[in-house]
Amino acid sequence: MKPKTKAISKRLKLMCSIPLLLVSLQFVHADNLAEIDMMQKFMGLMQDYYGIIDVVYETSRDREKSAILQLQKIMDIYKERGDGAEAIVLFQSVIKKTKSYTIRNAAALMLSDLLKETGQSSKAVNVLKEALEDNLATL
Repeated sequence: MKPKTKAISKRLKLMCSIPLLLVSLQFVHADNLAEIDMMQKFMGLMQDYYGIIDVVYETSRDREKSAILQLQKIMDIYKERGDGAEAIVLFQSVIKKTKSYTIRNAAALMLSDLLKETGQSSKAVNVLKEALEDNLATL
């Protein structure tokens, strides 16, 4: 069995066991309802946590998704530090270097946002026009 299939199987078993647990908890004395409510909330949080882990795992396995997420994080840090000019240079470099249309499109969108935020709206429009032309040429 593939690792991903095993993980899905484990999650399904866990999800199927939750209703059984909840049915069995119906017969618990009323004094314990607060504890049951707390357990239910904890189980919900754990399911959310494992969902996040799955998303991070799937994103990390895909190089394009990982690169786009990394670009987003880099942009956030540059914005936080106020280094818009340095970020602009990086995104221009990514657009020139990458062979991936997906990464190039994401970088162009982020670059246009940075240019717009730094008062360079006409350059932002040019970046988007170039990206559009590039996309249309490959259709």
